Amino acid sequence: MPLTSLDTLLASSIMICLVLASMASIFAAIQPFLKYQDSHHEVGADLSLAEYLLIDTGAPASWGSNATESLALFGLAKENSQMPFELDIDKVTRLNKRNIYNLSFLEAFNSLNIKDKPFRIIIKPLFNVIANLASREEDYSNITYRFNISAKRFNFPVEASLKCYVMIGDYVVSCSSQTSNSGEGLIEFALPKSLSGTALLIIFAEAEPRMLSYTVHRFAHNSVNSPGSEERYASLSPLNYTLRVDLNSSDRILYARVFTYNYVFNLTEVERNPVTQHFIIPRILDESPMILVGAGLNTSSSEYFAEWVSYPQIPLDFGLGFTNIYQLADSFSFRFLVTINSAIYECEVILWRS
Repeated sequence: MPLTSLDTLLASSIMICLVLASMASIFAAIQPFLKYQDSHHEVGADLSLAEYLLIDTGAPASWGSNATESLALFGLAKENSQMPFELDIDKVTRLNKRNIYNLSFLEAFNSLNIKDKPFRIIIKPLFNVIANLASREEDYSNITYRFNISAKRFNFPVEASLKCYVMIGDYVVSCSSQTSNSGEGLIEFALPKSLSGTALLIIFAEAEPRMLSYTVHRFAHNSVNSPGSEERYASLSPLNYTLRVDLNSSDRILYARVFTYNYVFNLTEVERNPVTQHFIIPRILDESPMILVGAGLNTSSSEYFAEWVSYPQIPLDFGLGFTNIYQLADSFSFRFLVTINSAIYECEVILWRS
């Protein structure tokens, strides 16, 4: 082969190697950017899906209040809402597994037809309220209780106005107080010694209009017996402004009430049989959660018992549990402020990365 041809071949080979090396360098340089673009696109798509779950009514639009309807498409938005992220009180309530009308995650997941996007929805008040007994003083006719109240969000203090109710049997007493800028407060009330059994202390804390939290603390009043566990006597399930009571013993609910930040009303019983009772829940115009309480008399001890449930039935945790550290690393989490029955809650939607 002529020397000129060898020189040309060698030069061509060198040029090809240089071009290939340059292409490899360029690809290596832009690869992180391409991955970022893919990740950014995935985050955007998942955010759209998370928002969709909260701004679409689903189908049929009344699937929340009508538990007999088959779910065709999952969505939590309130029908005919005039604001974004306003959720339906009954759709949210049916996400709570303790409600007898609860919706299964599999039913919700299958209705969306997104096989590669399992999800989890957590809804809770904006801050936590805790009550602890500070002192108890007894005289001839009454017992006076003092409770320390703490309001916090992520361990940061919350200054809030407190409205408190205590119910035992058919007896109700109320009091008001507030937490300071340290998030701490004190309430005081007295109960007559003519009553005995389980009492419920219901505390609403309002930090700003529509921004509320609550807690319910059960304690034994004028009794040596413990207040007992929840749902020992009955299980309470609200839906479509009707409270269903499933009795777990022979003792019935004799007194039923609904509590909000500003109001207290009796519940009217509309149906009963040997194992269930039904009460109508009034539609109260109050920017507050509702606490529904049922009380009765334990025939064996002659002491009062009490059961309660919130409406909407929050806090709740619905969907696939992302508990494994690798599952958490492969998921996106989005937080929203949502409105339910005019009160504001925190909603977290967690989506699995496909």
